[in-house]
Amino acid sequence: MRKKPATGAFGQQHGTRRSRSLLRALSGLEAPEVMDHQSDFPVVLSKATGARVQDVDGNRYIDLGGFFGVAVAGHRNRAVVAALRKQAGRLLHGMGDVHPTDTKARFLSRLSRCLPASDYRAVLSLNGSDAVECALKFAAAATGRPGVIAFEGAYHGLTAGALEVTAHDMFRRPFAPTLQGRGSFVPFPTDEGEARADRVLKTIREKARSGEKKSHPIGAIIVEPIQGRGGIRVPPPGFLADLSDLAGREGLVLIADEIYSGVGRTGTFLAGDHEGLVPDVVCLGKSLGGGMPLSACLLRQPVAEAVQGTPTEAVHTSTFLGHPLACAAGLAVLGEMERRDLYTAATRIGTSLMWRARSWKERFAGVRDVRGRGAMVGVELADRDGGPGSDAAMAVCDRALNQGVILLPAGGEGNVLTFTPPLVITGKDLDRALDTVEEGLKEVLD
Repeated sequence: MRKKPATGAFGQQHGTRRSRSLLRALSGLEAPEVMDHQSDFPVVLSKATGARVQDVDGNRYIDLGGFFGVAVAGHRNRAVVAALRKQAGRLLHGMGDVHPTDTKARFLSRLSRCLPASDYRAVLSLNGSDAVECALKFAAAATGRPGVIAFEGAYHGLTAGALEVTAHDMFRRPFAPTLQGRGSFVPFPTDEGEARADRVLKTIREKARSGEKKSHPIGAIIVEPIQGRGGIRVPPPGFLADLSDLAGREGLVLIADEIYSGVGRTGTFLAGDHEGLVPDVVCLGKSLGGGMPLSACLLRQPVAEAVQGTPTEAVHTSTFLGHPLACAAGLAVLGEMERRDLYTAATRIGTSLMWRARSWKERFAGVRDVRGRGAMVGVELADRDGGPGSDAAMAVCDRALNQGVILLPAGGEGNVLTFTPPLVITGKDLDRALDTVEEGLKEVLD
């Protein structure tokens, strides 16, 4: 008889039989594009609290990724759950662009106090791609120029407009016939070479000025203050401020995609706050709803007023705009950020993550780079020949899962371990999880 794991044990002590069975069932129900149902890597999740997760087989895990950064205030946060229960007892669905709900009004009032200027006007939706779509449409309406400058490594979503400015070829290639060429890509800035910040700014200026001769003249710039899916890449100090100045001089709408980096992830509400950035448009999503689908496109007044509906019809809207359950959850998230001072927690967690990751760089030749800000840290791996350590990164993540830690790779080559844990993770759980990752690095890289 198999011995029952001790209380508090993490990892796949119970095996993955139920997960495998459910994945096989899903393979006959979902499009094969959704995921690799035959892989040994995925497990089927059943519940989560704080930074701890359990699968359908009863295996327990510590979450180092926040489920794509969503669980910034923790999984199943008590305040969020209470707000959802209260709202569900009152109203499940509103009429966002005809008869709005009081919950939407309270949420937007609270959100407005977190922003770097007082004249932002919101369009709410359900996910980050929606927010980016809105930003691109309003920017084109404001300038009359549909072209957009984006950055290599950028990930802004996969809907039709957002895909125009998402730089990853694996996402673009299958849908190439739908792309109109509105996105124009420049290197993400670094401290050296052709991607040096001053050279990137010069390239942007040249593209903006030459765009009038092309079919898609440039009207906007979209930037992630920290690239998430691109591999936790942080621009050099001062670049975002210089980019904002350039956009203003050239008459370009500056869109800050804070979907991954916003809502306290880096220790301030927006990652751009570290440099005093006041973009024309801010896109939020992921953690904004505490696990509920919620996003916001926040437009400064001149851009917001570029689009006007008729007296009887909005021209950029959706059925679930300002959904009351999502807005109630968003209110609770913003309250928790302040009540529990999760901004300070992000800084504290980030300090621990960076200290440990830098020790790995000193210890393991296969750790090429460590970067990030606050609780958003990337560890880039290289293979023995100096190329991208994609296989090594996946092997570390696979081993971590087996040992009870959820971790995912990112970057254009899939060789960057990404750490974006819930900001409520305890020091004990963080240390335990990082010990597990370190053991994986030793096994894979030594």
